[in-house]
Amino acid sequence: MKILLVEPDYNNKFPPIGLMKISTYYKEKGDFVEFCKGLPSHHQIISSDKIFITSLFTFYYDKTVETVNHIRNFASDDSIYLGGIAATIMADRFRKDIGEVNIQIGQRKNSEGMGYEDDINIDELPLDYDILDDIMYRYPMEDNFFAYSTRGCRNKCKFCAVSKLEPEFKTTNNLVEQINTVREKFGDKRNILLMDNNVLYSKDLANIATDLKSLGFENGVKNFVKPNPLHVQMQKIERRMKTGNNLQWVLYHLTEFLRSFRTRVTSDEKAKALDAILEELNENMIYSKERIRILWENYDTLTEITETYLHKMKLQRYVDFNQGIDARALTEERMEIISPLPIRPFRLAYDNIKFTSEYQKAFKTAYKHGVRHFSNYMLYNYDEKPEDLWNRLENNINLYKELPEAKLFSFPMKYAPIDQTDRKYVGKHWTKKQLGAMNVILNVTRGIVMAEDDFFHRAYGNNPEEFLRILAMPDEYIKYRNNYEENGMAQEWLNEYDSLDETQQSLLLNVLSDKSLKAPESLNSILRHYSGA
Repeated sequence: MKILLVEPDYNNKFPPIGLMKISTYYKEKGDFVEFCKGLPSHHQIISSDKIFITSLFTFYYDKTVETVNHIRNFASDDSIYLGGIAATIMADRFRKDIGEVNIQIGQRKNSEGMGYEDDINIDELPLDYDILDDIMYRYPMEDNFFAYSTRGCRNKCKFCAVSKLEPEFKTTNNLVEQINTVREKFGDKRNILLMDNNVLYSKDLANIATDLKSLGFENGVKNFVKPNPLHVQMQKIERRMKTGNNLQWVLYHLTEFLRSFRTRVTSDEKAKALDAILEELNENMIYSKERIRILWENYDTLTEITETYLHKMKLQRYVDFNQGIDARALTEERMEIISPLPIRPFRLAYDNIKFTSEYQKAFKTAYKHGVRHFSNYMLYNYDEKPEDLWNRLENNINLYKELPEAKLFSFPMKYAPIDQTDRKYVGKHWTKKQLGAMNVILNVTRGIVMAEDDFFHRAYGNNPEEFLRILAMPDEYIKYRNNYEENGMAQEWLNEYDSLDETQQSLLLNVLSDKSLKAPESLNSILRHYSGA
């Protein structure tokens, strides 16, 4: 069979893990598998026996529907399979908008309907990293091990989709097999991103930690040496020649590596040899077979050149519990179990001011056990006021000052209902204007809140009242604060804003949030500061 795997062309950091497992299943059967990001070509669709489409967040709903309907123009519904996060959360709506395609809800725990008489748990298969070389798009996090040591979560937080995506909490128990399989097939990787939702609740936590240490992830042990990219890419070429997959992007990335590597070569003799090879490769740019021939004929020379100038330093591997560690569940006993692991960053969720004591206790417990690099997720726009967010951020600043060796970044994350198809939701304690201003601040700081006191107070104010003023400030004044302070416009705006009473300030936010509202004359003066208001 020929299998087509499709991911809509949204921007995302992580590769499509579900499709990578499906690819493993079919390649082990000897089938041809091709991956496409975006809209597949007519030829790709009509030549495929089965087409699997993944979905991500619900706010990509329209793009996902567009992708499915494009494929339906050339393929029968019974050959099309849609799965992933959005498909699970909004299955009924998808059925209404895309017809009778096969919709997979939740994890694919069996191989039913995949064309073979077997019973394979697809979710527990290792990932096929080779499909990523079918496309030009590069995922920022793709050069990592991806795995789950547990599935599901015992918590049933109303703002979270995990209880619907993975309703059963369990330990998967096949970390070693998955990672060793990836190393054998695709080469070693430095770090592992564990996508667990709440690993601390696993009864097998000690075994998970032991497995990770056996795989080389242990504090103080430098055992990773980055593979020579020449060898990695040439091995990819060999595998793709056997499977018949497109070589275009592997050859492109290998050529780009050699071209950039040229700057490291200081020997005149080796530089001359590499220049000659690069010149020949450029002359044969469009001919894959010719380029492969040139690479193989010069493989020994290229190996000698690259090995001479590659840095062979041994590096520490790191474990990243990417979905965060539950501060409420971080006891001394559990911290002792995971403390031998090189967890970096140590991600803690701090989603509500009522969990402050638990969060601070967890932070200090991890610090006591040697953790120094922290990152924390902070939900906002859910059930708290903007002032509560400021207080949580300030609490982190105080922790940073109390524990001076800590390195800390906070990541405010805007809440949106899990079944909403855009990101326009406004929480009951926020306004559209305030959310827009928050987005401006985060864009300036690249999405993070650094723990340095002066940096934080400059961006977010010295107290909750100043934070509310900043959120009401014209976006341009926030973005180019220095310029507007120097020309006096920021102070002029502040004087006018402070002259308004609470009712007028609230009305100003509503007018700025809803263009259909008519502003009273009392706001005419301050509205001059808002372009287009």
